Amino acid sequence: MEPNYSLNNFVVLLLPFLCYYLGIFIRKIVFPGTNSPPLLHQLLLGVPVSLVVVSPLVPVLAKTISDLPAFLVSLGIIMEHGMLLNETATRHLSQLRKRA
Repeated sequence: MEPNYSLNNFVVLLLPFLCYYLGIFIRKIVFPGTNSPPLLHQLLLGVPVSLVVVSPLVPVLAKTISDLPAFLVSLGIIMEHGMLLNETATRHLSQLRKRA
């Protein structure tokens, strides 16, 4: 009988994206910036940005899943990217749209 890796795959593939979106949510609700874009705009922009930011970190998470401190630090970095990168990208895109 082969081992079941479903939980492992779930953790490695879905949890980083959830942490990224949690970072977006925390930034918008707890630490909103001046002229912060609406939460819906940030969440929608988070779809392509999270694929670019989180996908390269998935192999790192796969290697660190057996080392809990390294795994939690990696998830924290992903959450921090959601907090900082997404609002800045949304603001820059809004400015570009206004200029055009």
